[in-house]
Amino acid sequence: MTFQFGVVLLGAMLAAIVSGSSGFAFALIASAVWMHVLAPSEVVPLVVACSLLVNLVMAWQLRHSIKLELLWPFLAGAMVGVPIGVAALHSLDGKMVRQGVGVLLILYSAYMFLQPKMPVVRLASLTGKIADGAVGMLGGFMGGATSLNGIFPTLWCGLRGWTKSEQRGVFQPYILIVHATTLIWMGGAGELNRQTGMNILLCVPALLIGSWVGLRLFHHVSEKGFRKLMLGLFFLSGLALVVSR
Repeated sequence: MTFQFGVVLLGAMLAAIVSGSSGFAFALIASAVWMHVLAPSEVVPLVVACSLLVNLVMAWQLRHSIKLELLWPFLAGAMVGVPIGVAALHSLDGKMVRQGVGVLLILYSAYMFLQPKMPVVRLASLTGKIADGAVGMLGGFMGGATSLNGIFPTLWCGLRGWTKSEQRGVFQPYILIVHATTLIWMGGAGELNRQTGMNILLCVPALLIGSWVGLRLFHHVSEKGFRKLMLGLFFLSGLALVVSR
């Protein structure tokens, strides 16, 4: 039991540091560690709850970067996607979904590393809002079904040509609100239990310390460095998902 607690704390700390510096990958890092000592049915709600706490801290710290005109289409789409994902939680082949996303991340990051300049997707205002909403819905579905709600919105924000602060001003509160919505739906579906609550309380100190360290790193990273950081995380996350059990 002591070993299990240690692994849970380690996963929380590492995931919070990475998420604090990039705004992304909490679920991927935490899942990769926690899957060694917890059942998949325990990991998903724990990831959602802990990521909710981390993103609450970070969204508050980055609140001045949040632009509602960029954020709302993603949230509107997510509200459709989350309940569908929660309903599909036990019917999807979780391993196949994770490995498929992992292959996509590896190919995407490897291709982008070879590009001297990040490509930008330029869309008309209405078309852009519709596309943002569709990506938000996909992220919501992934969040409800696998806890990986941040992958596609994070990828898409990078392609939209926004600055690192604008990107985090979108996907940081997005991840926070989608996790909160997912947790509510999971609670209604009976996916939460006493052990999950105990694990969440155990992780709180590690989450707070890791978030603080990660945010300090974020403020010292340049725009170019942020792009490299994100691509590196996409690649490593993809590898972790491909080899996950």
